[in-house]
Parts: sequence; structure tokens; C-alpha cells
Amino acid sequence: FTTQPTAKIRRMDDMITFVRVLIIPEFGIFAPMKTTSEITGQLLEGITILDFTRLLPGPLATKYLADMGAEVIRVEHPNRADMSASLGPYVDGQTVLFRLLNRNKETVILDYNTQEGRVTLEEYLKNADVLIEQFRPGVMRHWGLDYQNVKKVNPEIIYVSLTGYGQEGPMRDIVGHDINYLAVSGLLGQMKDSNGKPVVPGFQLADIAGGSYMTMNAILAGLVRKSISRKGMFIDVSMADGVVPILTIPYSMMLGGWDASKLNLIDGNTIVNYAVYQCADNKWLAVGALELKFWNNLCDVLERPNWKTNDLMSLSIHQFDKSELEQIFQTQTRDEWMKILGEKEVCVSPVLDLHEILDHPQAIATNLFPTFTTPDGSTLRDIRLPFMVKQHK
Repeated sequence: FTTQPTAKIRRMDDMITFVRVLIIPEFGIFAPMKTTSEITGQLLEGITILDFTRLLPGPLATKYLADMGAEVIRVEHPNRADMSASLGPYVDGQTVLFRLLNRNKETVILDYNTQEGRVTLEEYLKNADVLIEQFRPGVMRHWGLDYQNVKKVNPEIIYVSLTGYGQEGPMRDIVGHDINYLAVSGLLGQMKDSNGKPVVPGFQLADIAGGSYMTMNAILAGLVRKSISRKGMFIDVSMADGVVPILTIPYSMMLGGWDASKLNLIDGNTIVNYAVYQCADNKWLAVGALELKFWNNLCDVLERPNWKTNDLMSLSIHQFDKSELEQIFQTQTRDEWMKILGEKEVCVSPVLDLHEILDHPQAIATNLFPTFTTPDGSTLRDIRLPFMVKQHK
């Protein structure tokens, strides 16, 4: 559908108040709490975001910004459809993916390559706090919508460009997807099977951790800075760069002279107290007893006091017979083990399949998958904003 721009009066003083309220406690500690959803949905109230992004990284970021209260307006060209609208199963005429990413946004279908469309777009730009785009470097400039042109219309706008490799460097124009960013960033080189073959994850790690989350950080930081400086800015977000901090621990090992590819204590293949184990029903347990106090607790529960140790390296697969631990976990099912280990301080968790997480007690308690209703009346379960905000009245 097409909507017409709505004029708004918005002052940066409102943003300063927003920051001050978050930082300065003004409410008594014994006052009743406002609800999580009520406060979360007000965090970015009064902020307008023009969203030119498609597929996953940008739309997921703006979805969560909308959950924080921002008004997100998707700008969709009539001849450039969002591929997420055709990926996966459909509900009520639209894909579930598209509904999850865009349920809380306004959409304007606008041919901004025409004079009439450009006039309409400029009205949106005048009232926007943020513009986010996800095209390759140079595309927005080709359309006359790059930062230099947009800031002539709105000098205070925060303009965010989200790309695979950023706006600079020899790879800026190279096409790619999640697997490519994982490869170039070094992450894929750290995820290998026993034969040394890189293991490709079945989900978008770089797109979300390096793209969506870093974009949210960038936009929120930009809004805070703008509230102080009263100036707009251009922000360059690279998904390949954004995913590199995930390597912090193996990176620190490399800087210290270790070969992280051969001696990585958290790769699941080096020490027996940080690995996965198959159970009698072919389901799995994740053992993360990295600290020796947790490992020694596990030894007590398993009635193997002789396995206790004060030396982490004694649990290396080269010193500890991992098959003994594998045989123990094969004696019972996953859920039987969790009844024994679940409330013990041993850092053991069930490896859940995708369908199991929906009804997990922790997910239910925190409403991790809230429901929403489509315009045609179907009910879907979303994934909520991954943090909760509480504030005293």
C-alpha cells in the first residue's frame, strides 16, 4: 500500500530528555514497575527511520528499532521487490519471513527515480532522523540518494550504509553473502570438523551479529551523538568487520603465541569438559564445565571422584580418555540426564532442536516468542527484542 508523508514537529531536546531519563534515576526504588513491553516500546518514541534495506540484516535491525518505539517506514521501489517476500512458507499470502521482519513497519511503495516520486521522497527525508540502506557502494549515489545529496535536504540526518565489506578497501565492490563474510573474517576457518573441513552454520551469523546488531549499535550511538552535537553523520557498517569481534578469544591466543587452530580450548575438540556428548536416544548434551569447580562437581554427580583435577590441561583429549565420558552419557537419554544434572552446578545443557525451544520453560517465562496476529487473522510467534527494560514509575 502507499501512504502519504505526515508532517511532524520533533525537537532534539526530546532526545536529550530521552538520554537523561535513561541515565539519571528519578524514581523511587520502591515504586511499582512499569511493564517491560510498555517501557521498551517507548525507548525510541519520536524517532523516524527511513528503511531502504531488503533481505535480512537491515530489516531485522529496523524491526527491533521499531520494537523500541521508532517509526520505521520501508521505502520499496515498485520494480525492486524484497526477496524475503518470496523465501520460505507463506501465511495469508505473504512469507512468514517477510511478516516476521516487517510486522511493525509502515510501507510506502515509491518510484524514487521519477520526478514525482523524488518530490514525495524529499518530504519523508525532511522528517526523518535516520536513513538506512543496504545496497552496494555507489548504488545510492547513482540514484542521487547518497549522503552528500540527502544531507542537502536534511542536514541532521543519520545516514547508515550497511554492506558486506564497507565503503573502503579493495573488497568494497565485491558481492557476497553470509558464508563469504564468515570466510573472510576468519570465523569459518575456526569452525572445522575432525577432518579440517570448515563447517558452514545453518543460520546467518555474519548477517545478524555483524550486520543487524552492529547496525543497531551504530544507529543508537548516532542518535545519542546527534542529541549532543545537533549534527547529522554518515555511518559505514561492514558485516565482515562486524563479525570479527566474535573471534576475541582465539585472537588473543594468537597474539600470545598460541596456534588457535590447534589449541583452542573452546572448540569442542580439545578438552573433554567443553564438548558435546551423544545420549542413549541419539540426542545430545552440551558440557561447558570450563571452570574446574564445575568439572569437579560433575565428577561427583557421575560418581567419578578420581576424575577431579586442579589442572585444566589434564582434561585435554591427549591426556584424558574421552571415550569413558562418552560411554557414561550413552547410558541414559538426554532428558533423563537433565533430570539428574539440570539443577546441579555443572554447566550441562540439552542441545535443543528448533521446535523444542518454543516450549522451553525459560522461553515461556521470558515470553521470548510472543504472538502477533496478521491482518487476515492468522497467529504467528515472533522472536522478541533480545533484552528487557524495566523502570520504576
